[in-house]
Amino acid sequence: MEETTKIFRALADSTRMRIMLLVLKQELCVCELESVLGMEQSRISHALRILRDAALIEERRDGRWIFYRAARDLPAGLLAYLKEALRKGPEALSDQKMALKLLEGAQPDGKRCPLREKRT
Repeated sequence: MEETTKIFRALADSTRMRIMLLVLKQELCVCELESVLGMEQSRISHALRILRDAALIEERRDGRWIFYRAARDLPAGLLAYLKEALRKGPEALSDQKMALKLLEGAQPDGKRCPLREKRT
């Protein structure tokens, strides 16, 4: 029961829910989340820590950079709910569009991860 409570507490905050919905679709680093959400690094890092502690996200290191994605072993019911929230939520759709523009390099005022810049 404690694990379930931790999951629901983690998703009860709109910032953490927005991050969760973003990393459900693509792997992002903190600087990219900053650009998409328009929030400072400390706030994003705090939200990521809570999501990670609830086992909702995973991280991958590439040198000094950390990329975040949805955990591969999310419960099927939770995953279905998150996908539906992503499909129906206007803010989530807007965040997704902005993230795609950022990753494609079509958002000049956003910050893409420097590792992505080296690969293009």
